[in-house]
Amino acid sequence: MNGRIFMNGRAASGCRAPAPVSDACACLFSVSRCYITLTQSLHLTMSGAPAGPAGTGKTETTKDLGRALGIMVYVFNCSEQMDYKGHHYSTEAYSPPGHTLRRKVGHLNICLSLCVHQSCGDIYKGLAQTGAWGCFDEFNRISVEVLSVVAVQVKSIQDAIRDKKKRFNFMGEEVNLCPSVGIFITMNPGYAGRTELPENLKALFRPCAMVVPDFELICEIMLVAEGFLDARVLARKFITLYTLCKELLSKQDHYDWGLRAIKSVLVVAGSLKRGDPGRAEDQVLMRALRDFNIPKIVTDDMPVFMGLIGDLFPALDVPRKRDLDFEKHVKESILDLKLQAEDNFLLKV
Repeated sequence: MNGRIFMNGRAASGCRAPAPVSDACACLFSVSRCYITLTQSLHLTMSGAPAGPAGTGKTETTKDLGRALGIMVYVFNCSEQMDYKGHHYSTEAYSPPGHTLRRKVGHLNICLSLCVHQSCGDIYKGLAQTGAWGCFDEFNRISVEVLSVVAVQVKSIQDAIRDKKKRFNFMGEEVNLCPSVGIFITMNPGYAGRTELPENLKALFRPCAMVVPDFELICEIMLVAEGFLDARVLARKFITLYTLCKELLSKQDHYDWGLRAIKSVLVVAGSLKRGDPGRAEDQVLMRALRDFNIPKIVTDDMPVFMGLIGDLFPALDVPRKRDLDFEKHVKESILDLKLQAEDNFLLKV
């Protein structure tokens, strides 16, 4: 790629089946451009910095590139509590709210609970010695004072790789260096609580803008992958519904009308279609959209949501798929808690 030969790191990615068509659909123009940008940054002994809104595939693209090259990729969720000094942190059960380090081994998530003081220096030291990649999510949430020191740490690693050193001085300590190490950051510019990167740090990272993908095209491909024949028309109705829900419904913290929610509903629709192959496809999708979203819709938004469903799927009244045995146990649990087992409450379970 780009005239550069990358050695396969031969890192185990676990037992994983071949990627289905629904996963391959994400390989669009912005993803291909991100691959080229990140590999060029490695060739130039720099680091990569994909930036863009949430749901555009910044972290996933970095992880997929590492998997393709056989290199272990560790994903770190950055926060204001991260510093640059060498603190001892624990991987035991103690977990302060909101401060976790998520490690990605292939496609297996391992959550390590850290103490409040997370050390960027210790992380970089470990990455440099193992040759693994580090992807720092929401990197611009770290305070400016820490970012200034981080720039010096990252530059020392890049200079050592450029000089082809086997060992180098990192924060006053001689450590081994594996030249396959890569440091990548992702950013959501313009969000509240985000800081501007210092100029000396910007110079070390090659930026790449990630744009919002064509949700309708992705939805159509995923519907085809799930076995739907009339995928184009159904995809247009699906995306229209979610677009209108995002605009017309109230703003709730638990509402999600993005790509992750779209994929979840499509997986449910596929399972419903395989479970009832004789039912019409528009009825299957309507049932999936209705039954999947009703539990999270607040009472005030319910008339609007059901009105949108009725407009997009007119004259369709599909009974919801019920598990009577499960509902029986739910009612028993509700009564044990001295609550009222109303139908609307059961729908939330």
